[in-house]
Amino acid sequence: MIIAKPCVTMKGIVISGYSWERQVKVDLTRTAQCLRDRGYTVKKLLPGMMLILEMEGYEVSVYPSGKIIIKLLEDSKTGESIARVIYDCAGVLEVVS
Repeated sequence: MIIAKPCVTMKGIVISGYSWERQVKVDLTRTAQCLRDRGYTVKKLLPGMMLILEMEGYEVSVYPSGKIIIKLLEDSKTGESIARVIYDCAGVLEVVS
């Protein structure tokens, strides 16, 4: 299940991927390489901590827990679409869908 909601501390969307079947864990290094291969700009990678990239004109932060923050985005449907690309690269899309 993918849940997108407005961020309470800044303008943006917070997205979380949940599964009843297994824990959602994102390998940031592998995910960053996949996103690079798909043409997205990786701004910073701190393995095991955080991945910052640019997607669809927005700055996106991805965490190992599967939490995604998209700064300045207000449309949750667009946020879910971006999250699906990230979760696909992370290999957890089937788990959270």
